[in-house]
Amino acid sequence: MDSSPSWHKQPDAEYPTDGSLKSIRILGTSVACATYDSALARIMALARERRPTAVCPTNTHILGEARHNPDFARVLAGFDLVLPDGMPVVWALNFGGADLKDRVYGPYTMRLVVQHTPRPWRHFFFGDSEECLVELRRALVQLQPDIDIVGMLSPPFRPFTESDEVLFADTINRADPDFVWVALPGVRMERWISDNQTRYRRGVFLAVGDAFALLSGRRSFAPPWMQRMGLTWGLPVKQGAAPTGPALPAISFHV
Repeated sequence: MDSSPSWHKQPDAEYPTDGSLKSIRILGTSVACATYDSALARIMALARERRPTAVCPTNTHILGEARHNPDFARVLAGFDLVLPDGMPVVWALNFGGADLKDRVYGPYTMRLVVQHTPRPWRHFFFGDSEECLVELRRALVQLQPDIDIVGMLSPPFRPFTESDEVLFADTINRADPDFVWVALPGVRMERWISDNQTRYRRGVFLAVGDAFALLSGRRSFAPPWMQRMGLTWGLPVKQGAAPTGPALPAISFHV
């Protein structure tokens, strides 16, 4: 586990007093200067709140989308915690005064939280296919034998209707989870969490993208050397997903 960062106060750094993590604005979005340890502690604190909360691990693709799309920027601004998912985001944070050694990668964060939240913590998984969810359940039970999975839902692979949303909310609210893990395509995931917060009573909603596919074993993680060098955006090209590489250069010039 990586250690907590040391700090040198910078003009663009934000120092909250409400228990949330220090953050620095990158391309207009406040990103937490988080380690895996501090992210775990903050996510568990958000799960205890008696309201729905939201967490988004963010990479350069997401930050670029927010910079060029004011509506999506407002979506990210509504999240309780935005984590540095990619190494280029970490480099930008360090340029602004953080002293981080590693990113806080969404799939690794999900794995870490699951390992540290056995019963009575409650987990719900929303997204991907039925086949993936079956394999994910098997993998998670191996990872944390005392995990309490209170529900899994594979939504239809089409735009959701109002009837869909009512069914989703009823299913998830009845399950009363502490953690709602969300895996939907692209920025649709963050938008869905933001647009539907008022339908839910409580729980921390975490946008974890391809974490279901990776942790279930349906897709492979990038080699460690690619992760350290910030090259993981290129791996999905080989595995059939769209690359997010074009957003990388902007980070270097707009901290």
